[in-house]
Amino acid sequence: MKKIAIYIMGIGLLLGACNGTDEFEEQELEQEAGAAESQEGTAVKASDLPPNVIVAGRVQNGFNASLVLEANTSSGVLRIAQDFTDGEGNFALHGAIADMGLYQLRLEEKLVQGQEPKVIPLTLEVDDSVFIRLNFDSFSADPVYENTRWAPVLTGYMQELKKFIDWQKTIENPQSYDRNELMKMVIKEKKGSDDFAMKQIQKDPANPANIVLMSNLFPNMGFEYWDEKQLQALQKMHRAFEQEFPDHPMTVNVGAQIAELETSFNEFNAFTKESMAPDIVLKDPQGKVRRLSDLKGKYVLIDFWASWCGPCRVENPNVVRVYKEYKDKNFDIFSVSLDTDMQRWKKAIESDNLIWDNHVSDLQGWQSSVVSQYQFQGIPHTVLVDPSGKIIATNLRGAALERKLKEVLPK
Repeated sequence: MKKIAIYIMGIGLLLGACNGTDEFEEQELEQEAGAAESQEGTAVKASDLPPNVIVAGRVQNGFNASLVLEANTSSGVLRIAQDFTDGEGNFALHGAIADMGLYQLRLEEKLVQGQEPKVIPLTLEVDDSVFIRLNFDSFSADPVYENTRWAPVLTGYMQELKKFIDWQKTIENPQSYDRNELMKMVIKEKKGSDDFAMKQIQKDPANPANIVLMSNLFPNMGFEYWDEKQLQALQKMHRAFEQEFPDHPMTVNVGAQIAELETSFNEFNAFTKESMAPDIVLKDPQGKVRRLSDLKGKYVLIDFWASWCGPCRVENPNVVRVYKEYKDKNFDIFSVSLDTDMQRWKKAIESDNLIWDNHVSDLQGWQSSVVSQYQFQGIPHTVLVDPSGKIIATNLRGAALERKLKEVLPK
């Protein structure tokens, strides 16, 4: 299933994006009310089968409004049921679902540019009959769910999330704030929804509402601001899902996410505490997968750069000269590009005569996973690792790079 989101001003909008010049870059982001990654497994039964869920309720100030119960799947949006509210805002949707999963109730209306869709999450189970109280104007912000085991949990979470959203709306011109101070403010204001999610998952780890709550326990602002207890709570949730929903695609997907999270956390600890370089596994311009770990046994300069980065291009002749001089002395270069355009990347490699083999990129720019892995905020950025993979120096450029290589490489 694609991400089901409540569209609000995201944390990323407040904190800005690293762009190599320490300036903030505004961008439209989504604060998910779902899991950190898309959740496969929600599906709709054949249309000729009888309904097995009821989603009813009342929309204050919303008469003759079209409401749609749907599932975002890898095959596209699947409509489960639709109904119009009556003169008092009452509605009742009857639909058939295949199993427990993440669904959404959407107010169907024509959106003007910049308008956010009105949508709320539901973690439906077969035979659920949920009643929801909504307000037409604040549809996504303050729903009250009733009559299912997940209803009070989701209601409480949405109330806590609304407090954080309302606070975000009070922040004008976030670029004017010191980044670290703004981060502290975000952490403080987000604590209510984070604590709520942690408490509820620990208390009732098999509750379907945890599919929504779990996003708060992911390291959305980096591992340096993350508590390992959050990983333990997510693992407890997964174990409970394995017991209550064995072999369910949602359970499998959640388990895969948590396993990947644990691996990344271990890499972070190794990087920060033991100075070990996280492995980088990306494709080169020809589509071949190249791994930093394949160069173990050599001194390796990891060079983070991009074709659009002027200082990187200025430094490239020096990097080429150093490579030619030391390539036969157990030294190699692993270049990681933050490009987004394949042709510009390939042209820059050729134009700057970057003759070594290891050039990789995921063409995601500053959204690349390597940025968080190696925790840098500007390029060019270099990391020198020894034959064991341990980081021995960073930000070596020009004469400083050559001095360090003369110091560590065999004479």
